Amino acid sequence: MSAETDAARLASRRRWSLRARRLRAGLVVVLATAVAFALPSGLATADDLDDQKAKIEAQLKDTKQQLNESTSQLQNAVAAVEQAQADVDAAEAKLAATQAELDEARRVDQQMAAKLKKSQAALKAAKAAVVAGQRQLEAKEKRAAAVVRDQVQQQTNLLGVAFLVESSTLGDLQTRLQWSTTMVETSNSQITELTEAQRKLNAARSHQTDVEKEDAANRQAAAENLVRKRKLEQQAQDEAAQVAALLQTKQAAESAAAGQVAADKEQYAEQTAERAQVEQRIADRIAREKAEAARKAEAARKARIAAEKRRKAAEARERAEEQEKSNSDSGSSSDDDDDDEPKKKPKKKKKSSSSSASHGFDYPVSAPITSPYGMRFHPVLHYWKLHDGTDFGAGCGTAIRAPYKGRVEERYYNGGYGNRLIIDHGKVDGRYVTTAYNHAIRYTVGVGERVSKGEVIGYVGTTGYSTGCHLHLMVWLDGDMKNPMSWF
Repeated sequence: MSAETDAARLASRRRWSLRARRLRAGLVVVLATAVAFALPSGLATADDLDDQKAKIEAQLKDTKQQLNESTSQLQNAVAAVEQAQADVDAAEAKLAATQAELDEARRVDQQMAAKLKKSQAALKAAKAAVVAGQRQLEAKEKRAAAVVRDQVQQQTNLLGVAFLVESSTLGDLQTRLQWSTTMVETSNSQITELTEAQRKLNAARSHQTDVEKEDAANRQAAAENLVRKRKLEQQAQDEAAQVAALLQTKQAAESAAAGQVAADKEQYAEQTAERAQVEQRIADRIAREKAEAARKAEAARKARIAAEKRRKAAEARERAEEQEKSNSDSGSSSDDDDDDEPKKKPKKKKKSSSSSASHGFDYPVSAPITSPYGMRFHPVLHYWKLHDGTDFGAGCGTAIRAPYKGRVEERYYNGGYGNRLIIDHGKVDGRYVTTAYNHAIRYTVGVGERVSKGEVIGYVGTTGYSTGCHLHLMVWLDGDMKNPMSWF
């Protein structure tokens, strides 16, 4: 694989990384956990992949808990993006490991090429040394053979006598003896040189054999590494293609999640509008109740005034009558006058009033609280939103009981809250109290009915904007939404 191809692949991965980061910017948990697509320098170990898997699973669990009030489609879309991201991370880690192995194979290939070049040069030199030694040995063998032939031709049993007979003078004899000695020494020297040449030739041949073995081993290793390198190159290409395919899958999941995010925002807006409308109806109802209470109070006040006037008029008449009778009965004793004085009515004792600190409200279901009231950071919409009630993790079909006596004001279905029931409890401890029950399977009471504390009013369900069976309890005090647990 060429350096240009590697550079193109790395640039392509970087472009994918940039696009993925931009796509993740609009999403929360899954998009906030994105990793760059540049290959890591080290090998990915099994522990690393296990850690990544554990993080993804923990993140999925956290996201699922936070999306309790979101649609199942959005939750599935988020899970799909999370899984796609995990698949991409795993594929990239695998590709990084393969790329590291490929880099190592290429490095070894370069080393083997240099080593093979060196061994081939050594083999060439060894062969040249053998050829030169062979030639040198052949030349020495020729010279030695000539000397031997000369000696054989000249060596007879009468050679010593010939030296004595043919020598005319003592000096001539000495010359012939010296020549004979030189002939013998020359023959021995030729033999020694021939032996040394043979030894060198044998050494050169042995060295050539060693170099040939080393060269063959280098060639074998280079061939095996080449096969491994080509296999890794193909594997890297396949894994890069897999990463690209997974990135496309992730993009599709992100697009689907983005569509669900838009739907979730729309539903949340509808839910907010619904909440505002309910609050307005509660405010209107409280205003009517206050107006009615004021009207009754005013009527009572006028009635008291009229009664007071009538009482005073009656008393005036009685006094006039008493005065007239007194004038006619002037001779009566003073004791009689005392007996005729109007008796004072005993004062009525004022009733003492007290309020219960617990307000007397019971939980509508016996189940643990799974999600409290309050602001929370939505893991997909990427902004703070109000969880406007308290969730009780009761199973579907669990009976819902009225926490306090009251009158059913509303019962209807809403896309977000599902089946709803709203009860007006009137004025309790100086506050106008309204409660709402959401996501039920059904309710057993209707609008206008009065309910008593502990009466079954419906059954827990998972209708509307819900991903599991639970009761979503809401409370308004004087028309303002409050944390239910601040009153219960």
